[in-house]
Amino acid sequence: MTKAISRSEPGAGHPFLTFLNTVADDGKTRQINSFQNATVLVRLLEEEGFAAPSEPITSTQMRNILILRETAYAAFSAIAAGRAPGREDALYLTETLKTVYQEAELNIGAEGLAVAPSPLGRVYEQLALSMDDLLRSDQFGRIRECRRCTHLFIDKGRGVGRRWCSMSRCGNRAKAESFRARQRHAA
Repeated sequence: MTKAISRSEPGAGHPFLTFLNTVADDGKTRQINSFQNATVLVRLLEEEGFAAPSEPITSTQMRNILILRETAYAAFSAIAAGRAPGREDALYLTETLKTVYQEAELNIGAEGLAVAPSPLGRVYEQLALSMDDLLRSDQFGRIRECRRCTHLFIDKGRGVGRRWCSMSRCGNRAKAESFRARQRHAA
C-alpha cells in the first residue's frame, strides 16, 4: 500500500526530503519502500513537482535511484545529528553532482544561473539537482530527523521545534508509549 503524505501535517519542507522519506518502516530500519514500483514512485515525485520521465524507469535506473536515496539519507541523517557525513557517502554524492552537472542545461539570465536536467530529464538527474538545491538552501541547517523513524524534515519552528516527522505518523505513537510507560512505572 502506498502511504500518502498528509497535507494537513507539516511536511518534509523540500521535495528532495520527501523523496528521502519514501520508506514505510515505522522504526529506524529503512527496509520497506512506501511505493510498490517505479510507476508509483514517479507519481509521488510528480506530486512534489518533478517532471514525469519521457520513458519508463528501468530496473538499473531504479537501483541507482534507491542508492542515491540511501546514500543521501545517510549523509543528511549524520548532518541532522551534528556529525560529518561518512567519507564514502560524501564522495558518492559529490560524484553524482559532478556527473549531473556535466549533462545539465545551464542558462545564464537576468535572475542568475538556472540549472535544468538534460533534455532527457531523467528522474535521477532531477533528484540530484533537487538535492543540490537543498544543499544550497538557507534551510539546510534546519534539517532534523524524526526521533521515532528515519524521516527527515526541515524544522521551521522556533525554540525546541519539531521532534517527529508528523503527529499522526510518529508523535501520537511516541506520546502513547510514554504515557503507558509512566502508567506501568506508577503501578
